[in-house]
Amino acid sequence: MHKPVMLIVDLTTSPEETSPAEDFRHYFDIRFCAKQDQVGVLLDRGDIDLVCFDFDYPDWGGLQFTIETKDACPSIPMIMATVQHSEELAVWAFRNRLIDFLVKPVRCADMERLSQVINKVCEAKSRESREGILSLPSPVPDGIAHVPPSGQRTLQPAINYVTRSYRNKIPNEVVAGLCGMSPFAFSRAFKAAFGMPFRDYVVRYRLREACRLLDNPNVNISDVAFAVGFNDVSYFSRMFKKHFGVSPTARLKRVEQDKVDSEEPDPSATQELRLPTKLLGDNIH
Repeated sequence: MHKPVMLIVDLTTSPEETSPAEDFRHYFDIRFCAKQDQVGVLLDRGDIDLVCFDFDYPDWGGLQFTIETKDACPSIPMIMATVQHSEELAVWAFRNRLIDFLVKPVRCADMERLSQVINKVCEAKSRESREGILSLPSPVPDGIAHVPPSGQRTLQPAINYVTRSYRNKIPNEVVAGLCGMSPFAFSRAFKAAFGMPFRDYVVRYRLREACRLLDNPNVNISDVAFAVGFNDVSYFSRMFKKHFGVSPTARLKRVEQDKVDSEEPDPSATQELRLPTKLLGDNIH
Protein backbone atom coordinates (compact mmCIF):
# COMPACT_ATOMS: atom_id res chain seq x y z
CA MET A 1 0.00 0.00 0.00
CA HIS A 2 1.33 3.43 -0.96
CA LYS A 3 2.18 5.56 2.07
CA PRO A 4 0.39 8.91 2.44
CA VAL A 5 2.66 11.85 1.68
CA MET A 6 3.47 14.18 4.60
CA LEU A 7 5.00 17.61 4.02
CA ILE A 8 6.99 18.74 7.09
CA VAL A 9 7.21 22.54 7.21
CA ASP A 10 10.20 23.50 9.35
CA LEU A 11 9.23 26.42 11.61
CA THR A 12 11.74 25.69 14.37
CA THR A 13 13.95 28.43 15.80
CA SER A 14 16.42 26.45 17.91
CA PRO A 15 19.61 25.17 16.24
CA GLU A 16 19.42 22.03 18.39
CA GLU A 17 15.87 21.04 17.47
CA THR A 18 15.66 17.90 15.35
CA SER A 19 13.00 17.08 12.80
CA PRO A 20 10.31 14.49 13.68
CA ALA A 21 10.82 12.91 10.25
CA GLU A 22 12.33 9.70 11.59
CA ASP A 23 9.35 9.26 13.93
CA PHE A 24 6.90 9.59 11.04
CA ARG A 25 8.85 7.80 8.30
CA HIS A 26 7.37 4.39 9.13
CA TYR A 27 3.87 5.70 8.44
CA PHE A 28 4.36 8.42 5.82
CA ASP A 29 6.35 9.30 2.73
CA ILE A 30 8.19 12.40 3.99
CA ARG A 31 8.83 15.67 2.15
CA PHE A 32 10.55 18.72 3.66
CA CYS A 33 10.19 22.45 3.25
CA ALA A 34 12.19 25.00 5.23
CA LYS A 35 11.11 28.07 3.27
CA GLN A 36 7.65 29.47 3.83
CA ASP A 37 7.37 30.97 0.35
CA GLN A 38 7.71 27.49 -1.20
CA VAL A 39 4.93 25.80 0.77
CA GLY A 40 2.08 27.08 -1.42
CA VAL A 41 3.86 25.93 -4.58
CA LEU A 42 4.33 22.44 -3.18
CA LEU A 43 0.72 22.15 -2.04
CA ASP A 44 -0.57 23.34 -5.42
CA ARG A 45 1.01 20.29 -7.06
CA GLY A 46 -1.69 18.17 -5.45
CA ASP A 47 0.27 15.17 -4.15
CA ILE A 48 0.51 16.16 -0.46
CA ASP A 49 -1.87 14.24 1.83
CA LEU A 50 -0.89 15.85 5.14
CA VAL A 51 1.01 18.94 6.31
CA CYS A 52 2.93 18.94 9.60
CA PHE A 53 3.99 22.35 10.93
CA ASP A 54 7.12 21.50 12.91
CA PHE A 55 7.77 23.90 15.82
CA ASP A 56 10.01 23.92 18.86
CA TYR A 57 8.50 26.86 20.74
CA PRO A 58 5.96 28.50 18.39
CA ASP A 59 6.42 32.20 17.70
CA TRP A 60 3.72 34.55 16.46
CA GLY A 61 4.97 34.55 12.86
CA GLY A 62 4.96 30.77 12.62
CA LEU A 63 1.47 30.47 14.09
CA GLN A 64 0.14 33.16 11.77
CA PHE A 65 1.70 31.34 8.81
CA THR A 66 -0.07 28.17 9.94
CA ILE A 67 -3.43 29.97 9.89
CA GLU A 68 -2.78 31.46 6.46
CA THR A 69 -1.74 28.12 4.96
CA LYS A 70 -4.82 26.38 6.32
CA ASP A 71 -7.05 29.14 4.94
CA ALA A 72 -5.41 28.82 1.52
CA CYS A 73 -5.72 25.00 1.42
CA PRO A 74 -8.69 24.12 3.65
CA SER A 75 -9.16 20.61 2.24
CA ILE A 76 -5.66 19.39 3.12
CA PRO A 77 -5.35 17.88 6.63
CA MET A 78 -2.81 19.73 8.75
CA ILE A 79 -1.26 19.15 12.16
CA MET A 80 1.32 20.84 14.34
CA ALA A 81 4.15 19.25 16.35
CA THR A 82 5.87 21.17 19.12
CA VAL A 83 7.90 20.67 22.27
CA GLN A 84 5.67 23.18 24.09
CA HIS A 85 3.11 21.58 26.41
CA SER A 86 0.22 24.04 26.32
CA GLU A 87 -3.50 23.36 26.62
CA GLU A 88 -4.25 26.84 25.31
CA LEU A 89 -2.08 26.28 22.25
CA ALA A 90 -3.75 22.92 21.58
CA VAL A 91 -7.20 24.54 21.78
CA TRP A 92 -6.06 27.23 19.38
CA ALA A 93 -4.81 24.58 16.93
CA PHE A 94 -8.13 22.72 16.90
CA ARG A 95 -10.13 25.95 16.56
CA ASN A 96 -8.13 26.71 13.43
CA ARG A 97 -9.08 23.34 11.95
CA LEU A 98 -5.81 21.48 12.49
CA ILE A 99 -6.69 17.83 12.91
CA ASP A 100 -4.09 17.05 15.57
CA PHE A 101 -1.71 18.66 18.07
CA LEU A 102 1.36 16.57 18.89
CA VAL A 103 3.98 17.11 21.56
CA LYS A 104 7.53 16.02 20.66
CA PRO A 105 8.93 13.47 21.00
CA VAL A 106 5.80 12.03 19.42
CA ARG A 107 4.45 8.88 21.06
CA CYS A 108 3.98 5.74 18.98
CA ALA A 109 0.29 5.63 19.90
CA ASP A 110 -0.20 9.16 18.56
CA MET A 111 1.57 8.33 15.30
CA GLU A 112 -0.53 5.20 14.87
CA ARG A 113 -3.73 7.14 15.49
CA LEU A 114 -2.74 9.86 13.03
CA SER A 115 -1.79 7.28 10.41
CA GLN A 116 -5.19 5.61 10.66
CA VAL A 117 -6.99 8.94 10.29
CA ILE A 118 -4.99 10.00 7.23
CA ASN A 119 -5.39 6.61 5.55
CA LYS A 120 -9.16 6.96 5.92
CA VAL A 121 -9.00 10.50 4.48
CA CYS A 122 -6.99 9.25 1.50
CA GLU A 123 -9.55 6.52 0.88
CA ALA A 124 -12.37 9.04 1.05
CA LYS A 125 -10.52 11.40 -1.29
CA SER A 126 -10.60 8.78 -4.02
CA ARG A 127 -14.39 8.53 -3.75
CA GLU A 128 -15.54 12.08 -3.34
CA SER A 129 -14.35 15.66 -3.32
CA ARG A 130 -13.64 17.06 0.11
CA GLU A 131 -14.44 20.76 0.61
CA GLY A 132 -12.92 22.79 3.44
CA ILE A 133 -15.21 24.30 6.04
CA LEU A 134 -15.34 28.08 5.79
CA SER A 135 -14.78 29.78 9.11
CA LEU A 136 -12.99 32.78 10.52
CA PRO A 137 -9.58 31.91 11.96
CA SER A 138 -8.97 32.51 15.63
CA PRO A 139 -6.33 35.21 16.01
CA VAL A 140 -3.12 34.19 17.73
CA PRO A 141 -3.82 35.02 21.40
CA ASP A 142 -1.35 36.83 23.58
CA GLY A 143 0.64 34.53 25.80
CA ILE A 144 0.91 31.37 23.67
CA ALA A 145 3.58 32.54 21.24
CA HIS A 146 7.12 32.01 22.41
CA VAL A 147 9.09 35.26 22.58
CA PRO A 148 12.83 34.72 22.05
CA PRO A 149 15.08 36.07 24.80
CA SER A 150 16.44 39.54 24.10
CA GLY A 151 19.94 38.11 23.60
CA GLN A 152 18.70 35.88 20.78
CA ARG A 153 16.87 38.78 19.14
CA THR A 154 20.09 40.80 19.16
CA LEU A 155 21.89 37.92 17.43
CA GLN A 156 19.19 37.35 14.81
CA PRO A 157 21.24 39.06 12.02
CA ALA A 158 23.92 36.40 12.51
CA ILE A 159 21.34 33.59 12.30
CA ASN A 160 19.90 35.10 9.12
CA TYR A 161 23.39 35.39 7.63
CA VAL A 162 24.10 31.70 8.26
CA THR A 163 20.81 30.76 6.57
CA ARG A 164 21.81 32.71 3.46
CA SER A 165 25.56 32.08 3.37
CA TYR A 166 26.35 28.74 5.00
CA ARG A 167 27.87 27.64 1.70
CA ASN A 168 30.69 30.17 2.11
CA LYS A 169 33.29 31.17 4.67
CA ILE A 170 31.62 32.85 7.64
CA PRO A 171 34.20 34.96 9.49
CA ASN A 172 33.30 35.96 13.03
CA GLU A 173 34.20 39.54 12.17
CA VAL A 174 31.43 39.71 9.58
CA VAL A 175 28.60 38.31 11.70
CA ALA A 176 29.79 40.23 14.75
CA GLY A 177 29.63 43.44 12.73
CA LEU A 178 26.09 42.62 11.58
CA CYS A 179 25.10 42.42 15.25
CA GLY A 180 26.95 45.62 16.15
CA MET A 181 29.51 43.82 18.35
CA SER A 182 33.20 43.11 18.49
CA PRO A 183 34.15 39.49 17.61
CA PHE A 184 34.96 38.77 21.27
CA ALA A 185 31.68 40.21 22.54
CA PHE A 186 29.75 38.38 19.82
CA SER A 187 31.31 35.03 20.69
CA ARG A 188 30.44 35.43 24.36
CA ALA A 189 26.90 36.65 23.63
CA PHE A 190 26.20 33.85 21.17
CA LYS A 191 27.32 31.10 23.54
CA ALA A 192 25.32 32.64 26.37
CA ALA A 193 22.17 32.86 24.23
CA PHE A 194 22.33 29.51 22.42
CA GLY A 195 24.46 27.36 24.70
CA MET A 196 27.10 26.64 22.06
CA PRO A 197 29.89 28.46 20.20
CA PHE A 198 28.92 30.11 16.92
CA ARG A 199 31.21 27.73 15.02
CA ASP A 200 29.29 24.73 16.41
CA TYR A 201 26.02 26.35 15.35
CA VAL A 202 27.28 26.67 11.77
CA VAL A 203 28.45 23.04 11.75
CA ARG A 204 25.06 21.84 12.99
CA TYR A 205 23.25 23.94 10.42
CA ARG A 206 25.36 22.48 7.61
CA LEU A 207 24.85 18.94 8.90
CA ARG A 208 21.12 19.52 8.99
CA GLU A 209 21.21 20.56 5.34
CA ALA A 210 23.27 17.45 4.58
CA CYS A 211 20.46 15.32 6.03
CA ARG A 212 18.05 16.88 3.55
CA LEU A 213 20.36 16.14 0.63
CA LEU A 214 20.88 12.55 1.78
CA ASP A 215 17.15 11.92 1.46
CA ASN A 216 17.92 11.59 -2.25
CA PRO A 217 19.31 8.06 -2.76
CA ASN A 218 21.12 9.15 -5.95
CA VAL A 219 23.49 11.62 -4.31
CA ASN A 220 27.21 11.11 -3.73
CA ILE A 221 28.63 11.50 -0.21
CA SER A 222 31.51 13.68 -1.37
CA ASP A 223 29.16 15.91 -3.35
CA VAL A 224 26.96 16.35 -0.29
CA ALA A 225 29.96 17.24 1.88
CA PHE A 226 31.12 19.94 -0.52
CA ALA A 227 27.56 21.09 -1.12
CA VAL A 228 26.97 21.95 2.54
CA GLY A 229 30.32 23.64 3.08
CA PHE A 230 32.86 21.00 4.12
CA ASN A 231 36.16 20.81 2.21
CA ASP A 232 37.22 17.65 4.03
CA VAL A 233 34.98 14.62 3.42
CA SER A 234 36.51 12.68 6.32
CA TYR A 235 35.81 15.56 8.72
CA PHE A 236 32.26 15.79 7.39
CA SER A 237 31.71 12.06 7.99
CA ARG A 238 33.10 12.25 11.53
CA MET A 239 30.92 15.21 12.45
CA PHE A 240 27.84 13.64 10.85
CA LYS A 241 28.25 10.43 12.85
CA LYS A 242 28.97 12.38 16.03
CA HIS A 243 25.74 14.37 15.75
CA PHE A 244 23.38 11.75 14.27
CA GLY A 245 24.81 8.45 15.47
CA VAL A 246 25.22 6.99 11.97
CA SER A 247 27.66 7.66 9.15
CA PRO A 248 26.50 9.43 5.97
CA THR A 249 27.05 6.18 4.08
CA ALA A 250 24.84 4.23 6.49
CA ARG A 251 22.09 6.84 6.26
CA LEU A 252 22.24 6.82 2.46
CA LYS A 253 22.00 3.02 2.38
CA ARG A 254 18.94 3.20 4.62
CA VAL A 255 17.33 5.75 2.29
CA GLU A 256 18.10 3.51 -0.69
CA GLN A 257 16.58 0.50 1.09
CA ASP A 258 13.49 2.50 2.07
CA LYS A 259 13.04 3.47 -1.56
CA VAL A 260 13.32 -0.17 -2.69
CA ASP A 261 10.85 -1.28 -0.02
CA SER A 262 8.33 1.39 -0.98
CA GLU A 263 8.56 1.01 -4.76
CA GLU A 264 5.43 -0.19 -6.52
CA PRO A 265 5.17 -1.66 -10.03
CA ASP A 266 2.50 0.88 -11.04
CA PRO A 267 4.31 3.36 -13.38
CA SER A 268 1.67 5.99 -12.65
CA ALA A 269 2.54 6.05 -8.93
CA THR A 270 3.28 9.51 -7.59
CA GLN A 271 6.95 10.42 -7.97
CA GLU A 272 8.87 11.69 -4.98
CA LEU A 273 8.81 15.46 -4.72
CA ARG A 274 12.18 17.05 -3.97
CA LEU A 275 12.89 20.64 -3.18
CA PRO A 276 15.46 22.37 -5.40
CA THR A 277 18.89 22.09 -3.82
CA LYS A 278 21.44 24.89 -4.02
CA LEU A 279 25.07 24.01 -4.68
CA LEU A 280 27.09 25.15 -1.74
CA GLY A 281 30.73 25.08 -0.80
CA ASP A 282 33.70 25.92 1.43
CA ASN A 283 34.39 25.22 5.06
CA ILE A 284 34.19 27.21 8.27
CA HIS A 285 36.88 29.78 9.01
